[in-house]
Amino acid sequence: MTGLFLAVLFLSPAPPLSAAATAPRPLPATTVVAKYQQALATQKEPSAISFDYTLEQSGVRELDQRHRVFRSGTDERDEVLVVNGRELTTPEVRIFRGRRDRYAIGRLAPSPARYVFLFAGTQRDGHHLDYVFTLTPKVPGAFIVTRVAIDGVAFLPTSIAFRVQGGGHGTVRYARTEKWWVPLSADASAHVNRALASEHLVFSNYLFPITLPSSTFEKPRPLPTLPPSAE
Repeated sequence: MTGLFLAVLFLSPAPPLSAAATAPRPLPATTVVAKYQQALATQKEPSAISFDYTLEQSGVRELDQRHRVFRSGTDERDEVLVVNGRELTTPEVRIFRGRRDRYAIGRLAPSPARYVFLFAGTQRDGHHLDYVFTLTPKVPGAFIVTRVAIDGVAFLPTSIAFRVQGGGHGTVRYARTEKWWVPLSADASAHVNRALASEHLVFSNYLFPITLPSSTFEKPRPLPTLPPSAE
């Protein structure tokens, strides 16, 4: 009788844990900010990268595009592949030199040296917590980060909300791809000539080659003009 009872006991499923028992325990806000500052200091940018992005603009201007970008350092090649649903037979290629990546996490992420971080709460992200802070700049400027959500594992931003002088505002969202922290999407809106203009970008298809050939950043040569055919 005892043996049968024990067998049934061990074969029976364990009662589910309560939500309180399975919920992760939040860290102190000061610890999160310190880990965030350390993560930013050690996060590097890839030496070379390629990705796609879609661009949708509405309001003042209606536009729908798909691009492919290659970047190495401050050199960038931007290929326009699709415009308003029409795939270009020959992509429009633009070459930029000395162009900094405005979405790079090290460039856009707010620093505790420049902002006061006020803890606003946590939000569940799978099996861990993200930490949300509202921000006040120590020195006002034309571009101000107003809110940041910090991943509770990597301690890097999952979203950065901002506003710009003149009333524009937006949000950039990030996540890890391989070992890099890269943007997933960016949204912005502003009133232009009393009309609301908005922009939505989605980034995808990230690749991180060791290097890119120098020809990547050379302007494409135009096709030769052939003489008329002899009759």
